[in-house]
Amino acid sequence: MSLDKRIKRGKESWDFIYLVFAILLAIVTFIISILPISWQFKVIIFFITFVTLILLCLFNAWFQNKLIGLKIKFENSWKKI
Repeated sequence: MSLDKRIKRGKESWDFIYLVFAILLAIVTFIISILPISWQFKVIIFFITFVTLILLCLFNAWFQNKLIGLKIKFENSWKKI
């Protein structure tokens, strides 16, 4: 018998992860768009960063845990106000 540990995330947590993904993607897209390089390199850089962000935000449990920790920190500080 082996014990398999899985983390379940609720809709609210996934909504936050998707929001962070969208914000990071928008920032990266803006930065790439103002780079003084040819459009071919911009497309390559965008594709690489897009795949990296997908892997980090949607498939990396460690990064997701950091994002959820950040979300909890924001919620606790917001409740104090």
